Amino acid sequence: MVLTLKNARIYTCGKFKRGNVIIKDGVIAEISDREQGQVVDAGGRLCVAGYIDIHTHGGWGKDCMETTKDAIDTISRYHLYTGTTSYVPTTMTASVEDINKAVANIREYKSKYARILGIHLEGPYLAQKSAGAHPPQFLMPPSKDDSFVFDNDDIVARVTLAPNLDGAAEFCKKATQRGIQVSMGHDDSIDDEIYACVESGADSVTHMYNCTSRPSRRVTPKKHLGLTEVGLADGRITDEVIADDRHVPNALFKMIYRLKGAQGICLVSDSLSVAGMPDGDYYLGSGASAQKIKIDDNVAILPDLNTYAGSVTPVGKMVANLHSIGIPLEDCIDMCTKTPAALLKRDDIGDIAVGKRGDINLLNDDLSIYATVLDGVLIDRQALEI
Repeated sequence: MVLTLKNARIYTCGKFKRGNVIIKDGVIAEISDREQGQVVDAGGRLCVAGYIDIHTHGGWGKDCMETTKDAIDTISRYHLYTGTTSYVPTTMTASVEDINKAVANIREYKSKYARILGIHLEGPYLAQKSAGAHPPQFLMPPSKDDSFVFDNDDIVARVTLAPNLDGAAEFCKKATQRGIQVSMGHDDSIDDEIYACVESGADSVTHMYNCTSRPSRRVTPKKHLGLTEVGLADGRITDEVIADDRHVPNALFKMIYRLKGAQGICLVSDSLSVAGMPDGDYYLGSGASAQKIKIDDNVAILPDLNTYAGSVTPVGKMVANLHSIGIPLEDCIDMCTKTPAALLKRDDIGDIAVGKRGDINLLNDDLSIYATVLDGVLIDRQALEI
C-alpha cells in the first residue's frame, strides 16, 4: 500500500519544508515532490510526526487497570483520535494480583488503533508521603517484591519509583540491564538517594512538580536537594511535564523550559479514564483500589483530598497551549515526539524521516488535529468517536 500526503508543510529533522510525504507499506519512503498510490491533499497544512504519550491511565471512560479487551480498545481509540499514535498504558498502585491481571490483559490485546509501546508501572514503589492519588495500603519498596516487574519484562517498558525506598538503586540497575526505563517520582528523597538511582540507570522524573520532593533535611542540619531540583539541574534526566496550565502552570513551564530545553522535557497527559468525558463524578481505578474523582472545568480533582488527580488534557492540546505562550513550535512538537522516542530508545518513531514509521498528524492553523495517519493508513476520525 502506498500513500502520498501532498502539498504539506512538513516538519522533518528539525526543519519545515514544503513537499510530499510518500509512505510505502507503513514506512516513510521519501519526502519529495512526487506522488504515488493514494493521494491526500494536505492543503498546505502542517505535517508532523504522530504524538507519543508515555504516561496515560486511560480515556473515554476506560481505565488501563480494567481487565477487558474493550477497555484497552477504547483507550487506544481515544488516543488515536487525539493525535497520539503511540502510547504507554500506565497502571495504578494496586495489589500485585490486580497489577498482574492488568498487565496480562494489555499483553494479549492486539491494537488496530494507537500503537502500544509497552506498559508503565506507576506504583507500588512510591513513598507514603507523596502517594498522591495512589492507595497507600498497597505501597511497598522494590526490595519486598520485584518479581511481578521482571516476570513481565517482555511488556513492561517503564517503572516509576521513589529513590528513597529500600533497594531503589539496586532495582534501577537490574531494570536498566533488562531494558526497562526507570523514572523517579512520588518520592520523599534527598539528592544522595536520587544520584544513586541516576548512577544506576534512572533517567527521568515522573510528572515534574507533582509529588516530586523539594529541598529538605534528614537527621543533620545539612540541606539536601530534592527530586525537583535534581531533575531541573541534571542534564542526564528527562522531565515528564503535564503542560495543561493546571498541574504545571504556564509561567512555571517557562522556567522548566529555560533550564531543560525541548530535549530535556517530555510532555505527558497522565490522562485518566475521564479524559474526553463530560464534567461529573467518576472513579479512578477499579475494584478495591477505586477512588472517587470529579471532573470540573477541564481538570480532574480528588474531592476528599482537595487536590488534582491526573489530567484530562491530551498531549496534542498541550502543544497548542505551549505554542500560545511563546514556546517555539519546533520545540512544542519535539517534546511529544522526538524526546519520548529517545527516552524509550525507539528510533522507528518520533519524526518524519525516511525509514521511520508512517505515523503523521496533519494540523489546522490552531494546531488542532485535521487528520491522522497510522502506519501509512489514513484514519477515519469520525469512525473512532464513541
